[in-house]
Amino acid sequence: LWKLVPSGNDDGFYYIYSCYYTKKRFVKGGAGNKQVGSFDGKQYDDQLWRLVPRFQADIYTDDIFHFDNRQGSTPITRTISVTTGIVTTESSSFKSTTTFKTSMEASLGGSKASAEFSQQLETSLSSSTTSSWSKTEQIVFTIPPKKNFKVMQHKVNFEGVIPSDSCTMMTSIKIFESDTATFSDPDKFII
Repeated sequence: LWKLVPSGNDDGFYYIYSCYYTKKRFVKGGAGNKQVGSFDGKQYDDQLWRLVPRFQADIYTDDIFHFDNRQGSTPITRTISVTTGIVTTESSSFKSTTTFKTSMEASLGGSKASAEFSQQLETSLSSSTTSSWSKTEQIVFTIPPKKNFKVMQHKVNFEGVIPSDSCTMMTSIKIFESDTATFSDPDKFII
């Protein structure tokens, strides 16, 4: 076990002390990934660590399909492709989906749609392979005459500190229909 002790300079940096060998601190001895160790002497800058979020989350509502048939006198049928789940930007494998999921949830903060996002994370990451973290369906929509019609979807772009971690999560869709140019949003779906 380790404990984090602030540097004392109010700069966001910490010394990471062993709870067992109480004088030992985690040290980064060089630029290489394996150049880490512990040290119990004087405090130096190579023992300072800063905790950074794994992801920056950009949450938004995407207009994935829109068709204005208010001037039409017949129904219009359209087939659109809808993806739900998590799509990674690179073909990656993750050793622990638990830490990946926890980091994603932490980056969402107190989003008003966080329950929806947490459920989508749980569903998507239940599979051990990234290729099955999402599914794409072809959905047929019929736009009635005299109606303005659009399909929207909540999305989150997770920008990773490690570029191969970056991904996009897409939740279920919502259909909006209107007789005017504007759409009513009584349940505040649009973020």
